Amino acid sequence: MFAEVLLATTLASAPGPVDFQTLTSDLAQPTSVVAGPKRSLLVTEKEGRIVKVQPNGSTSTWFRVRGLSTDGERGLLSMARINNKRFYAAYTNTRGALQVSRFTKGGGERKIIRIKHPDYANHNGGQVALHDGLLYISTGDGGGSGDPFDAARDLKDLRGKILRIDPTCGKRPYCIPASNPKAGDRRILAYGLRNPWRFSIDGPTGQMWIGDVGQDKFEEVDRMPIDGRRFDFGWSCWEGRSRYDTQRCAGRNVTKPVLTYGRSQGGSITGGYVYRGARITSLQGWYVFGDFISGDVWAYKDGRRVRLGQADRVTSFGVDSAGELLLTAIDGTLARLR
Repeated sequence: MFAEVLLATTLASAPGPVDFQTLTSDLAQPTSVVAGPKRSLLVTEKEGRIVKVQPNGSTSTWFRVRGLSTDGERGLLSMARINNKRFYAAYTNTRGALQVSRFTKGGGERKIIRIKHPDYANHNGGQVALHDGLLYISTGDGGGSGDPFDAARDLKDLRGKILRIDPTCGKRPYCIPASNPKAGDRRILAYGLRNPWRFSIDGPTGQMWIGDVGQDKFEEVDRMPIDGRRFDFGWSCWEGRSRYDTQRCAGRNVTKPVLTYGRSQGGSITGGYVYRGARITSLQGWYVFGDFISGDVWAYKDGRRVRLGQADRVTSFGVDSAGELLLTAIDGTLARLR
């Protein structure tokens, strides 16, 4: 009897299927979405345009980033809004490098940091996020297959990393927060990543969630506190929880992923957010993410993963001003989970 009650309680507490309410389908290869002014949304497109989407679904060009490359996985990759006129953006420049800059609408561009990426058009990372005034940046391992530059574990190389900087340092482009790691390149919070295309920071817990795109067999979700410690997530010694290159394992203290899944379930993870909205009460506190290849959208919490629905070719997740979850898809769709 007790076991039956416990099972019923567990099942009832898990989130069920959700709907994806299309807000607009008039976008061109959207790559990220953030909350805009007055309940609007701002969506970055691969070719460099930032689109303002009004609550009624109407769209207009809000800004255009120029001087970028768009072949392969390159382009305008993400943005982080400061206020109604200023924002940070990550894009690949004409030489393929990952450039993070601060833009002013109606004004110019101030370049903050650039990470060289000359050889391959994939594995750029490219997420930027603001949290407590600090700027977080994800970078890919340099592309190709199997980390050909052995960059992800190299603490002298900014590729395959999560970086944290303070971009409000007067005349200097940025400075190093006092809370960052004390040893080595202090900009590096995490390393051993392949292509952390999307990450997010859950404010109530101070945890960063990272969706790291896999190589041949596994996709993974990594998690870490943003308390100033540095974490190694293992690539390219490990792919998920499986050994990949044993020649790159010596001397490493690897933090294993909280979740992995294989090729039967997907082939390119799109990291998401821990849900903190009000509309879907059963989803509260669950981490929501998807897979670009399979189209599955899942929720994860405390070792349990449940499928929420299907959203083909999902490129990114975001949250609106009310904390409700959004997603973009490569076909031009912007949708809200409900």
